[in-house]
Amino acid sequence: MRVSGGESKGRKIKPPKHGGVRPTSDKVREALFSILGGRVDDALFLELFAGTGAVGIEALSRGAARVVFVDSSVKSTRLISENLEALGYRDRAAVVAKDVLQFLKKTASELGPFDIVFVDPPYHEKVGMEAMDLLGSEDEEYLSPDALVVFEHFKKYPAPEEIGRLAKKKDYTYGDTVVSVYRLLEKEEGA
Repeated sequence: MRVSGGESKGRKIKPPKHGGVRPTSDKVREALFSILGGRVDDALFLELFAGTGAVGIEALSRGAARVVFVDSSVKSTRLISENLEALGYRDRAAVVAKDVLQFLKKTASELGPFDIVFVDPPYHEKVGMEAMDLLGSEDEEYLSPDALVVFEHFKKYPAPEEIGRLAKKKDYTYGDTVVSVYRLLEKEEGA
C-alpha cells in the first residue's frame, strides 16, 4: 500500500500482519480523494473502523489539519501509530482504541465537530449502519454544518437515501465496493 497523493505521495504504508482487516483499495482511495477534492484542506477528519489508517493518512498527506482514527483492535491502532510515526504525522493525529459505537456515544463530541467522516465497517456486519444511525442522529453535535459523511459498503447492501439528518448526495461504485456520500439535511426555518 502506498499514499496516492499529497506531500507523502508514493510513500509506503505498512500493511497489517493480522487478519480481519480489509484495507480500502488504492483505486477506491484515489477515487475518494478525487471526490472530496479541496474539502480535505484544513479539515478535521474522522476515520471510523480505521484498520490500517490508510484513508486518514491519505487525508493528512493531502492537507487535513487533523485526523482522528478509531478502531477497536489494539493491533490496528498500534499499526496506525507506527505508520503515522514513520510518515511524520503523529502530531496531527489522534489514535483511539475503542469500539466505534461507544466512541460516537461518549467521545466524539469532545474531539469534533468533524468536517469529513469516513465510515468503513466490516462489510457483512450491521455495525456500519448502527454507526451511520448515530452520525445521523439529531441528538449529536459532532458534525460541522457542512460536513460530509462517506460510507464505504458492499454493493449487495445498498445504503438508504436518508439516515436521520443525513441525506445521500451520490453513490460511486468500484467493483463490489460502493462509496456513498452523505451531507446534513438543511434545517427547516424556525426549527
